[in-house]
Amino acid sequence: MGRFFPEKGPVQAIKIARAAGLNLKMAGKIDVVDRDYYRQEVEPLIDGEQIQYLGEVSHEEKVKLLGGASVTLFPITWREPFGLVMIESMTTGTPVIGMGLGAVPEVIAHGKTGFVCHSLEKMIEVIPDAIKLDRQICREYVVSRFSVKSMTDEYERAYNMVL
Repeated sequence: MGRFFPEKGPVQAIKIARAAGLNLKMAGKIDVVDRDYYRQEVEPLIDGEQIQYLGEVSHEEKVKLLGGASVTLFPITWREPFGLVMIESMTTGTPVIGMGLGAVPEVIAHGKTGFVCHSLEKMIEVIPDAIKLDRQICREYVVSRFSVKSMTDEYERAYNMVL
């Protein structure tokens, strides 16, 4: 899910899925500046069966894809400051396996809502454990930490500390 550019790790996601023997469905926008990257690096790896690119999808389709997934892979290669896809995934109850860069360790509750990893090999290794995680716990975690109410409460708490 999301934009297709090198730092989001679509090639890495494909490598993980192939190594684990799992089907991978990818969806998202390909910006003009990323078209050459997609055509040269990603598209040749898509077979239309095990590895699929679905294009841009509607909100309803995104919810259906995330909610129906066994796990969401988040193999970023940069220090992403937040990562809304992780929140969206866990909101549907789907655990996330993410590369431990940027905000990933702050968003994923390691061992409860997914796994924070530091290599592709480790991401592959934890897939069976991630699939067994309690989907209801994933959802409850997001509601408790990232709902509008919990976010505004935390902002108020932070502002009050500064004041």
